[in-house]
Amino acid sequence: MFDITKEKIASYIDQTKLNPDATIEDMENFVSQARDYQFKTVAIMPSWVPLASDLLIGSKTSIVSSVGFPLGTCTTSSKVGETVWSIENGLPNIEIDMVMNISLFKSQRYVEVENDIREVVEAAQGHTTKVIIEVPLLDQNEIKIASLLAANAGVDFIKTSTGFRGYPQMRASTAEDIQLIKSAVGDTVKYKIAGGIFSLEQALEVIDLGVSRIGTIAGIPIVEALEEIRIS
Repeated sequence: MFDITKEKIASYIDQTKLNPDATIEDMENFVSQARDYQFKTVAIMPSWVPLASDLLIGSKTSIVSSVGFPLGTCTTSSKVGETVWSIENGLPNIEIDMVMNISLFKSQRYVEVENDIREVVEAAQGHTTKVIIEVPLLDQNEIKIASLLAANAGVDFIKTSTGFRGYPQMRASTAEDIQLIKSAVGDTVKYKIAGGIFSLEQALEVIDLGVSRIGTIAGIPIVEALEEIRIS
């Protein structure tokens, strides 16, 4: 079970800092730590992309720009604008994580939802795109429908959640969510789980299910837990 290396598990992690009260010093420290641990990316708000790009030049760590975060209900043109701006001001391999328009989805305006996603995918011009469908706000059938819409729109990844805790009904993402999404779209896309993965045990469980990325604020303790097991 523990033949995975620190470097390998770090390559699954989008180390995340999206809180609105982060200072420049906070972000500098966060990005520098992520670089030292060689996480796959740092997941940040678009306004921090230039700062992170400067600190990550020449490193193994890239950037995820969180577009339409956290509600997804902004206009398509706003999401497209954030996408284009992030690419223009970021590292060459910057990625885009966009939030699906959940209000339109709940209104069963599925064509508009798919078009919203597709326009961001097109604006990304080949950069990796992930769509956050926010599973805590959906029932099982809606999770399948949202996954199909995202896959049809051409995304690279379906992502479970923002991890945003602004609603009483928000819950952690689970391995069962990944299994449900996979039952709808199979291997046509990759998978990212976010909002609830805080331990090495949880990380290994979802990796075994085929998850390619883990969005978490707990990347460092996850990696350090692996080191502790190796030492013991």
